[in-house]
Order: sequence, then structure tokens, then C-alpha cells
Amino acid sequence: MSSPQPSVATERAVRQERRSRTTLAAFLVGLPLAAGMLSVIHFGPLRDTVARRYVSHPVEYVEVVMFCGALGALGAKLWGCHSERRACHRNVVPAWNGETVPVSEAAKLLARLKEVPRNLQNTLIVRRADAILDFLCSRGSAADLDDHLRSLADTDALALEGSYALTRFITWAVPILGFLGTVLGITGAISGVTPEVLENSLSTVTDGLALAFDATALALGLTMVTMFVSFMTERAEQSVLDQVDRFADHELAHRFERAGAVGGEFVEVVRRNTDILLQAVDRLVQRQTALWAQALEEADQRRKEAEQSQLDRTTNALESALEETLETHARRLAALENQTLEDTSGLMEKLADLATTVRDAGKEQQAALAQVNQGIAAQLEALAHLQDGEKGLRRLQETLNQNLATLAGAGTFEQALHSLTAAIHLLTARSAATPAGATSRLGPRSGAAA
Repeated sequence: MSSPQPSVATERAVRQERRSRTTLAAFLVGLPLAAGMLSVIHFGPLRDTVARRYVSHPVEYVEVVMFCGALGALGAKLWGCHSERRACHRNVVPAWNGETVPVSEAAKLLARLKEVPRNLQNTLIVRRADAILDFLCSRGSAADLDDHLRSLADTDALALEGSYALTRFITWAVPILGFLGTVLGITGAISGVTPEVLENSLSTVTDGLALAFDATALALGLTMVTMFVSFMTERAEQSVLDQVDRFADHELAHRFERAGAVGGEFVEVVRRNTDILLQAVDRLVQRQTALWAQALEEADQRRKEAEQSQLDRTTNALESALEETLETHARRLAALENQTLEDTSGLMEKLADLATTVRDAGKEQQAALAQVNQGIAAQLEALAHLQDGEKGLRRLQETLNQNLATLAGAGTFEQALHSLTAAIHLLTARSAATPAGATSRLGPRSGAAA
């Protein structure tokens, strides 16, 4: 069953109360604050400072007034947040000991809640507790309390968000005013500008441009301050709202007994039907699971058979390919062996012929070497005879020298001639006794030539 929602009038009253309090503070605090700031800048100690330069145009006055209005509204919210925090630390209702109590106890708690000091009667926590207890007293049951708590929390959150409408408008309007001042300043600077004015008085244009940018700078600065203060204020109020939600959930949400509702029999029937439906769904799920498991098992079996068949075909194809490859390889190896044997046989024949040739050449060389040895032996014998002949020639030379000396002493030519003839005959006889082969190989001796 759905819980009764708070009426539209109640929501509007809560939101209107927050907006009216914020708007009133913006005017009652913001306008005097703006007047004081402008007075201090134009007539007070800040009149000779740079602050006066940024507050010298009606648009800039409006910016300051709106900024002060935002500060007034946010200041009022901060003051209210301080009061809310003090109320959260007060025991507006007795602490719950964890035991549930009858709903009739809500009237006693509501009466005690009325005894809270007047300055705390309008706080969030007191109003939240008052709304919860009033709901319990009017309904006499805690059956729909959870939905009502959520509705109250949503209402307070919406009211808190709506209370920042004026601040958000000022935060949006101040930069727009700055841009408006910029447009007015540029328009005033370039309006009526002629070449003569630019030549004689350039400051007229530059002053207007300075005013334009000063308005924008002031607007941006005030907007940043407003947004920062608004952020801090909203965080503080949100923390208070969280404390109120925790208080309602911890102290009131589970404090009262939850009796059966009017339609208990119907709920019981619905519960039994739900149990039957859950059992049927459970059986259906189990059956469907079994069917899926069987289908998956069959699919898995077919997949395994297909994989085995594919494996067998692949194995057979590989075996056939390997056998053909091995046969081709064997034929190629046999052909290579035959060719190798043929090449080896031809090489061996060539090596045998070469060995025969080498052997014959060796025999011929041995025979030649034998002949050479014989010739060398004959030459050695001839050399021995030549040595003997050389000795005889030496003796003959000595004899000739003696004979020549004798001839020179005797002075007879005939005796010398006979002696020379005898020597020539002796030399001829010696030459005839020397072998002809030794003479032809060794050549004529120098002594014989003499």
C-alpha cells in the first residue's frame, strides 16, 4: 500500500518560508551593507585608493548592491545553520533504548516536543520530529512510516535547494551586469569619436575602455566570492540535513510497533500465492536447467565426435603424405647412391691409371738414375786419370823449365829444338793414353793449351 504523500500546500508553505526568510535577509542586510560599502569607498578612508576606480559607474553600483544582497542572504542562512546545529545537539525526544513501544506513545512524545524552547521550534530537526509524531498520532499505525520518512526527507531537500534561488540569480546576474558595463563603456568610448578628437584627446577613448574592463573585472571578482560563500553555506546546511535524516532513522523510524494492516488476510493470500509461484518458478528453473544441461552434454558429445573424426582424417592425411614423402626421398637417395657409385668407380679407375703411370715413370727414372750413376762413376775415373795426367804435366813443365834454362845457358838452338820435340812427343803420348770421353766432357786443360 502506498503511503500518503505530504500535501502540496505543506510543500509550498515550507519552501515559501525558506525563500521569504532568505529574501528578507537579502534586503534588510544587503541594502545597508551596500550603502555602507559605497560610502566608505566614496567618502571614507578608501576614497583615494584604487577601489574607487572600480566603483565609479551606476552599473558597478548595482553590482555591489546585488553582491551585498547575496552576502546578506547567505549570512542569514549561516546564522540559521548555527541554530540548526545547536538544535541537533539537544535531545528533542528521549533517547531510544532499542525496545519497540506502542504507537500510542507518539502522543506523549509530541506533547514533550511542544515543550522545546521557542527559538528551536522552527528548526529542521524539531519540525521533522513533529511531522513524524503527528503522522503516527493521526494514523494510529506505523505501517507506512518508512515511506513517510522518505517523503519528509525529499521535501526538506527540495526546500533547501529552493532556498538558494535568489543566490543563484544574483550569481548569474552579476557577470551579466559586468558585460553590460563593458558594452556601455565601449559604446561611450567610441560614440562621437572623430579623427580630430583622436588626434587632440586620445584619453577620452581610453577612459571609456578602462571603464568597460573595470566593470567586467569587478563583476567577475564579486561572482567568485559569492560562489565560494554559497558553496560553503550549502555544504554546512547539507551536513545539518544529513544529521536530521540520521536522527529520524535512528530515533523514530524503528521505535514504534508495526501492527498488521487492515488487509492482512489479503496480504497473507498474496504471500501464499507468491510462495506457490516461487515454487513453480523454482521447478521450472530446475527443469529448464536440466534440459539445458542435457542439451549442452549432447552438444559436447557431438563436438567430441566431430573433433575425433576430424582428428582421424587429419592423421590419415598426414600418414599418407608422410609415406609419399618417404618413398620419394628413398628413390632420390637410391639415385644419389647409384650416381655416387658410378662417380666413385670412374674416380678409382682414374686413380689406378694414375698409379700405373706414376709407377712406370718411377721405373724410367730409376733406370735413368742408374745410367746417371754409371756416367758419374766414369767421370770420377776420368777425373782420377786427369789428376794423374796433371801430375805428369807438372813434372813435364818442370822438365821444360829446366830445359829452357839449359838452353838459355848453352845458347844452342838445335838442342832446344830437339828437347822441345822430345817434350811434344812425350805430351802426345800422354794425351793418347787419356780416354776420349773424359776429354770431351771435361774440355781442354789450360796446361795442355800452353
